Amino acid sequence: MKQTKKILKVMSFCILIFFEFSPIFSQSHNLNSPSEVVKKIKKKFSNLKSYSAEFRITTINNKKTTLMRGNCFYKAPGKVRYDFKEPDGDAIVSDGKTLWIYIKRIGAVGKQDLELKKSNSSGPIFQATTSEGLNRLFRKYHYKFDSINQPQVSPKDGKQYFVLALEQREKIGGYENMVLFVDAETYLIKKAVAIDGRGKESTMEFASIQLDSDIEDGMFNYHISGNAKIVNNPLVSEN
Repeated sequence: MKQTKKILKVMSFCILIFFEFSPIFSQSHNLNSPSEVVKKIKKKFSNLKSYSAEFRITTINNKKTTLMRGNCFYKAPGKVRYDFKEPDGDAIVSDGKTLWIYIKRIGAVGKQDLELKKSNSSGPIFQATTSEGLNRLFRKYHYKFDSINQPQVSPKDGKQYFVLALEQREKIGGYENMVLFVDAETYLIKKAVAIDGRGKESTMEFASIQLDSDIEDGMFNYHISGNAKIVNNPLVSEN
């Protein structure tokens, strides 16, 4: 059971990169200040009706590299789906109220109640890729530009990105540090790098993003296989 929960938490990085943020320095509010960039990120996402994209997650842990990739879909309010091509058959699906994380190789599915409240929570937890989720992200992490010169030109694609360095306000586990690469033209998060307290590094990248595409609600319904082992609320500790 503990091993199953560990695997489910690793996969949950897909839905956690939009979560928790809060400013640490009183930087001037010019057009390129961290505060202004964050405002534009939140405004951009709050106006989105839907999107689809390709994703790629690379994790480095104890000198071992693993890769996950596939396609993801979002539809307001709060519906999200990740279909994995690698590992083939894995999936993350949410209708905004319940999050399902399916891992094919161990025949297990995590069922997370997104409306579950904890005493130390300011509201519903794990509201993946929603405007509420972004607000929570901005509250729980300190943030600043990673360097004075912003935006930066990426040597990979030649585009300009604002690069935000994040640090967890309270060291409560999970990803203690993150770096977000924000497209300077669209204000979409194209890349996120997250590092936990043990040095494990996960990088998530988005490509082929299509905004406000026509996505049916039925895509966000999850049907459990009769043989799947269900783990309830794997992303929350009851302690």
